[in-house]
Order: sequence, then C-alpha cells, then structure tokens
Amino acid sequence: MTVTDVAAPFLTSVARMYYLDGLGQSEIAHIHGISRSTVSRMLTAAREQGIVRISVDAYEPRDRALEARLQDRFGLTRAVVVRSIGKTAARRTVGYYAAPEVASWIASARTVGISGGRTLEALVAGMEPRPHEDGLRIVQLMGTIGSTPGAIDASELARTLASRFQATWYAVNAPAFVEDARMRDLFLSHPQLTSVWGLFPAIDLALVGIGTLEESAFLERRVLRKEDYAELRTYGAVGELCGHFFDREGRECPSPFRDRVVSVELETLRSHADVVAVTAGAARREALLAALRGELVTSLVIDDAGAAALLS
Repeated sequence: MTVTDVAAPFLTSVARMYYLDGLGQSEIAHIHGISRSTVSRMLTAAREQGIVRISVDAYEPRDRALEARLQDRFGLTRAVVVRSIGKTAARRTVGYYAAPEVASWIASARTVGISGGRTLEALVAGMEPRPHEDGLRIVQLMGTIGSTPGAIDASELARTLASRFQATWYAVNAPAFVEDARMRDLFLSHPQLTSVWGLFPAIDLALVGIGTLEESAFLERRVLRKEDYAELRTYGAVGELCGHFFDREGRECPSPFRDRVVSVELETLRSHADVVAVTAGAARREALLAALRGELVTSLVIDDAGAAALLS
C-alpha cells in the first residue's frame, strides 16, 4: 500500500486512533492489518493534508521587561533575556530561543567576530542555515584552547557559523596561550595571522563569552593551572573575555598572561564593534558587571536568572 493511494477517511481513522484515542502505532497497525511503518507514513500524510492540525498555546520565551531594565540600567544597545524553563539547562534554552534574534543581527552585519564558550556553542547550534547576500565574513577572535579543538572552541564555532550563513571564515591558526611574549610576537608576525588581525578593526558585531576564574575552559583543558589563576587573583582579575583577564572595573589586568594570549585586543573590540556577551546563570554576575563597567560589552544575551542577578 502506498500512502498516496489512501483515502482521506482511512487517514482520518488512523489519525483519530493515534491522536485522540491514544493508541500506539503497533496497535493501529494490528487493527487495520497494515505495517507499523505504513501507520507512521499515514500520520505524516494526515498532517501534510491538513487532516491533523496541531495547536500549541502561545508562549513568549523572552522576558521583555527584564530586557528593557537591562538596557536602561547599563545603556545596552540591545538585550535578549530568555525565560528559564524548570530544570532545563539554561545554556541550551538561551541558545535555542535567542538564535533567531541574533541571526537577524548577523544578517545585517558585514564582519562578525566570535570567541568560544558553552552558551555560544548552544546559540550557534540553534541557528538555521541562512545564506548571506553581501559577502559576510566570520572572524575567529582568539586561538584554540588545547591541541584538540572542542565544540566550544572559537575555531569550531567560527567554522560552523560561517557554514550556516555561507560566509567566509577567517581562522586564527594558533594556540590561545603561548609560552611568552616573544613566542606570541612570532605567531603574530606570520602572514596568515597578520591578515586576520587586519580584519579586527572591521568587525561590526562580536559574539563573545564571559569567563570567570571559578569556571574556566582554560583550566579544564589544562592550558592554565590553578597556580596561574591564583596569580591572576593577585592582579585583581574577576573575569575573562577572549583570553584577556580584567578587574572589577573592566580594566585589563597587567599580568604576564596579557603578553601570552593570541587574541583580539580588548581595546580594538571596544572601539569598533557591538560586543554581544552570550552567557547564562547568576554565577557570571561579578564578571559581567565588571565587563559592563569597563564598557567591554555593549549588548547582552542571557537567561532571566542571570539578568535578575545583574539587576539585584
């Protein structure tokens, strides 16, 4: 039996048994003397032909009041606050519901920079393919964490985002942290990196994660050690953006790590781009407040718990 030959009353009968009477597909197949796979195809056909029309109550995933308060309090260019849903992982919820809005920002940009981060990974994963008509450029903002790039690395996120928008990807083929300033300067003198660095001032939209000293991918991947973070605290560090550590006022800490990071300079981002911090959770409060004080961040994508913590 082909589904295209099935009469509408037969499709309606199968749909009623499944959607209204609660029968399983195997039970329906037994009653009608057909295979389970045929039942599945018939249910699909019933939806396509309008025999089954599924209705879902309206749901507003964004908290517009919190968005307005954040913009007013911190002078943000734009804000997206996603409502928490029970015990659902906040990062994935933020990524899923914020993706369409952020995709519209990307669609109107010319050069987009992106760093690494867990919530950023969820955001990029939630974006549908959307070809860009004006030659969009996606620029990796920092080197790779460790020798085996993971899903949250800037390299992977930049590659995936470029694929989503059919854009050109510019990679930073270097580690995020190197041994010393001399090694960093050697990397930056290579023509491949020089060409990428020349694009940084052209970035009009930057998507970045905000790190804390308590929860850091650099520590998890053993790029930096606990002793390094203890040293960073002596310099007043409370947060990190693109591998640059900053204090409570959003000023970059004058630590030795400043000369070891292969990453866009904070001043370059501050001068040229709408810098969108993409994060989730109240634990980012201190680091986010510092980044906002230092005007390192101009827009924000966050969950309602994180937004409430910022405003408290």
